[in-house]
Amino acid sequence: MKLNEQEIAHLVEHIGHYPEKRAGAIYCLYYVQDKYGYIPRESLDEISELTSLSPLQLDELITFYTLLRRRPVGRNLMRVCTSISCHIRGGEKVLNAAQKETKVPLGEITSDGSMTVLPSICLGLCQKAPVALVNDVDVLENLTPETISQHINKYMNEAVSAKAPTANG
Repeated sequence: MKLNEQEIAHLVEHIGHYPEKRAGAIYCLYYVQDKYGYIPRESLDEISELTSLSPLQLDELITFYTLLRRRPVGRNLMRVCTSISCHIRGGEKVLNAAQKETKVPLGEITSDGSMTVLPSICLGLCQKAPVALVNDVDVLENLTPETISQHINKYMNEAVSAKAPTANG
């Protein structure tokens, strides 16, 4: 899982826009995550060389920023808000229903590879709590245990259908 010369050149060019190399670390981490779906340990060494941050410092960034991932996830990643507004309006029940529906512990990938559910800090949609964010794009609002189950089934079925071979081969 190494970056090729073109990818490294792209990152070097991007880092060059900052007054300090280390300022480009987040961009580099997101770039690697977009490529692999998560940030493999081996990539930290490469990014470390580019940004002059140690692998430990990069790992600290990954730990701090909840949208960065150190582990693979399913084809769909659902983040269920667990902050105070969502919690007060039933967010814990929604999260428990999501885990029950996927039949795997939080943070794990379903057996068909279609879904991973994670608890998340505030998603900034408190007025529509409880909420979830799917694939960093789709916002699910005013959730209940029933509606979260429906959403999970929809995303899982779409992921399985997309993976299935077509009639055309």
